[in-house]
Amino acid sequence: QHKGVQGIPTVNLKQLKIERATITVLNQEEIKQLFKATEKESNTPNQEILNARDKAMLAVYYGCGLRRNEGVHLSIDDVNFDRRIIHVKKGKNYKERLVPFSQSSSKIIQEWIYDFRIQLIKTQKEGAFFINRLGQPMLGGTLYKRLKLLQLEVDNPDLNQKNIGLHTLRHSIATHLLENGMDLQKIQRFLGHSSLESTQIYTHLIEKENGEQL
Repeated sequence: QHKGVQGIPTVNLKQLKIERATITVLNQEEIKQLFKATEKESNTPNQEILNARDKAMLAVYYGCGLRRNEGVHLSIDDVNFDRRIIHVKKGKNYKERLVPFSQSSSKIIQEWIYDFRIQLIKTQKEGAFFINRLGQPMLGGTLYKRLKLLQLEVDNPDLNQKNIGLHTLRHSIATHLLENGMDLQKIQRFLGHSSLESTQIYTHLIEKENGEQL
């Protein structure tokens, strides 16, 4: 009754999934433009706070390459300024890792925590890194909306049309580190990938981009 069933080739679903997924990566100039959009004129103290938090969001999601939920669950106690390291405790599959951050990211994060976040907290017990105007932990959807608002602030039609999210910032830093010559295994540890296969996708992205430019 079912002739030819044995002749159906097996499909590698994992590979198919990767090929179908469209990964958006911003170039370094576009990242600079997003950072610049956080410096809009502050006519009110509230705008200053939003600017500082938006900048901290870019420092965490781009500068540290965190996943969306890793940033959402980040606590101020997870940030070590002496060693310039973020302790990711709520990583994928409950894996922990230490993520280094740069001097410039350190300055942005310190300003957010000590100068602006402190103006929003209602109780010293609140440890969430990202908090809203009510002093409560921010949700991933709200952070995403803040990123989309920054995107619209930038005077760049190409960037304005791109479909970006918090994960775009993670994809972007991984690609930029690879372009700057960082070892793939170091990038794997930085991102918290359990296998090198997941990190190699950025090699293919660069090859594809270079191929399109030829």
